[in-house]
Amino acid sequence: MPNASRSVYINTNPYPSEPASSSPSSKKSHAIIAVFIVVLLFLGGIFFLNRTLITDYLKGSSYVPSSDMEEIRDNLGLTAEGMRIFNATRPRLDSRDEFNFDCDSSDPEIAVYGCYHSDQIYVYDIDNPELAGFRESTTAHELLHAVWARLSGIEKNRLVPFLESVYSSNQSLFDEALKTYPDSERLDELYVRSATQVKTLPTELETHFSEIFTDQDKIVDYYDSYIAPFKELHEKIESLSKELESKKQIIDQKTEEYESKSNSFNKEVEEFNKCADTEGCFTSRTAFNSRRNELLDTAATLDNLYSELGKLIDDYNVKIDEYNSNILHNNTLQNMINSNAKPGDIE
Repeated sequence: MPNASRSVYINTNPYPSEPASSSPSSKKSHAIIAVFIVVLLFLGGIFFLNRTLITDYLKGSSYVPSSDMEEIRDNLGLTAEGMRIFNATRPRLDSRDEFNFDCDSSDPEIAVYGCYHSDQIYVYDIDNPELAGFRESTTAHELLHAVWARLSGIEKNRLVPFLESVYSSNQSLFDEALKTYPDSERLDELYVRSATQVKTLPTELETHFSEIFTDQDKIVDYYDSYIAPFKELHEKIESLSKELESKKQIIDQKTEEYESKSNSFNKEVEEFNKCADTEGCFTSRTAFNSRRNELLDTAATLDNLYSELGKLIDDYNVKIDEYNSNILHNNTLQNMINSNAKPGDIE
């Protein structure tokens, strides 16, 4: 069989008269690469500008709240943005030991209700009808910490004068709590407490918080609801304390009066008896009887004073029991929201 033939072209000129040109397919490849790079840069820019938004959606996409937390979420009335941050921070209700571990809480003198760290929210699980609103208020509080963490420096600085205005108008509400935080966390706490504890806010803050909650007043209502028993108990305890002090002063005065009159009466009785034993001391039977009747009247007056004093003391003791009962109830509620309280302190 004859060999297959083939033709071969050999260019003997090492220097072509015209420069070589790229093939059409090569030009097309370069164009595709250039477009691809532009697209990558564009997408990278979008991701950079919206990295928090994208990250939140990714983190929240797999979050499935417990039935109780789902109810809390619905009760908060979150906007789309509020819902995004809520899901991204994956809030959870913790039992005592879980909460103390998750929130690194160990000081029995400091009641920690919730915490936000590593971009996750933990809420101490308290289900007591008397403290209705506790879980909603605490969850909203921690959610706002997450919102503050996502604000840019420019946005935070824009809100500062309005937050300081709220502080100036509500120092008595904020000071006790704020003094427990370092200066570096003051604005964060002021921001959170302004939204959860104050209804009358500057328009700028109302507009800002409306981006998270559909009804910010409702969030404050949750705080007012669970804090109401503590306020009521505090007022009762203060009122009873003043009442007890007033009653004690009266009892002390009456006791002093009784003791003084009783001492005088005893001396008069002693003198009467001595006179009765001394012949001629009383000039007549009439004088004896008259003096004796005077002493009997004084004795009756002392008996009435003693009886009145006894009633005052009994009433004072009833108020003492009421005072102690309110103190005990307050301490029980305080311990109930303190994950580090001894179990025996909680009824």
